[in-house]
Amino acid sequence: MKLDFSVAVHSILYLDAHRDSKVASRELAQSLHLNPVMIRNILSVLHKHGYLTGTVGKNGGYQLDLALADMNLGDLYDLTIPPTISYARFITGPSKTDEQADQSPIAANISETLTDLFTVADRQYRAYYHQFTMADLQADLNHHGKFLRHEQDSES
Repeated sequence: MKLDFSVAVHSILYLDAHRDSKVASRELAQSLHLNPVMIRNILSVLHKHGYLTGTVGKNGGYQLDLALADMNLGDLYDLTIPPTISYARFITGPSKTDEQADQSPIAANISETLTDLFTVADRQYRAYYHQFTMADLQADLNHHGKFLRHEQDSES
């Protein structure tokens, strides 16, 4: 999984906790233990989609534009981890141009089979995230187990 979703979530929660002031990417980078350039890249995506406002310069920084309850976790996941993600790094077997692919029915078909499996799992993963908001995630920060209880309630 790409780190972009985690960076976006952490940044949004941090900005929410500091709503009264502008937060520099350097400060966010320290909180996330990541490079400020990576933070700025992800924040620019969030800015472009209306999650936050950013200003540059000596007194610049970022501030949230939306309430956490108005931010769907699934929408944020879709924004930071596009559904078109390639599963190539998870899949074994020859490439489509490999002449030896025809020699083994497993090798010839494993890539497509695993891609289908990962695609179905990804759709379910995304559907699960769409049940929650950033406010739900924030609530779990102080009282861990919200998502586990939700799963148990769903099974009942």
